[in-house]
Amino acid sequence: MKLPGDIEDQGPTRGGLVAAQVRGVAARARWIEEGLVVSGPQLAQAWGISQETLATATASGEVVSIAIDGSEYFPKALMSLDRLTAGAICRALRKLQDTEKLMFWLRDHGALGGRSVAAALEAGTPTVKVTALAEAWARARTEGSTWMDGRPDAMCD
Repeated sequence: MKLPGDIEDQGPTRGGLVAAQVRGVAARARWIEEGLVVSGPQLAQAWGISQETLATATASGEVVSIAIDGSEYFPKALMSLDRLTAGAICRALRKLQDTEKLMFWLRDHGALGGRSVAAALEAGTPTVKVTALAEAWARARTEGSTWMDGRPDAMCD
């Protein structure tokens, strides 16, 4: 599945690991350009909290972030949620790598009617269903599970 900001894989002839790293850097830059991620000050302002409070929440796993060029960025979707809802979902993703956490927020999920997390919540999907999906997503990636035909979001279909 191609996500916003993805770069087409040119296969093994592109230099393997180095090419993958270059694609990763370009994708991260595109996330910023396309507004898929926002800076810490933007999120803190949207939530009406200090940057120190946001940094504490990030360090504790209450908020998903990704470091890009030495700065912390957050999924733009978080700006449309209240802190309690965002925290419940983000905590379910704690054990994942930052990029995996971000992918959960960026992609459309079959279990959410083909919508992103933010769109599904806005459409009235219960937070508990989204949190269960986040837990399944994290489990599938940390346990190497292939349950449900390798589709962690099949649990909530």
